[in-house]
Amino acid sequence: MITYIGFSTQTHKPIAKFVCHKFKHCAPVIIDKNNVKIYQFTKYRNVNIIEIKLRDIKILKQYGWIFIKYKSNKKTPKYKQIHAITCVQFTKQFFNIHKISIQTPDALLKHLKKDQFLSS
Repeated sequence: MITYIGFSTQTHKPIAKFVCHKFKHCAPVIIDKNNVKIYQFTKYRNVNIIEIKLRDIKILKQYGWIFIKYKSNKKTPKYKQIHAITCVQFTKQFFNIHKISIQTPDALLKHLKKDQFLSS
């Protein structure tokens, strides 16, 4: 199982357009053999699991997504038990990241680069 965190430059939410600078959204991505699942946080207690093919990752990259490999030692958490208000909080809880200062996708990406988790 390979885990990634996907970052998008596009969103439909007005608050994210105002608060977030470059990246507006983030989502956990789990690749298990040829199955790719994106855990798309939409609103409080609502997460959509989007199943895509490996080739679709390249298509998403053309539309402004980047994918950062994240080393996770545990299996996929029970995402329905995560009570987050934003996509960043959801992603942090999904991967068990405990850093209060991370509140935007840009801050999460900076944290990953700083802590040498980055390898895409």
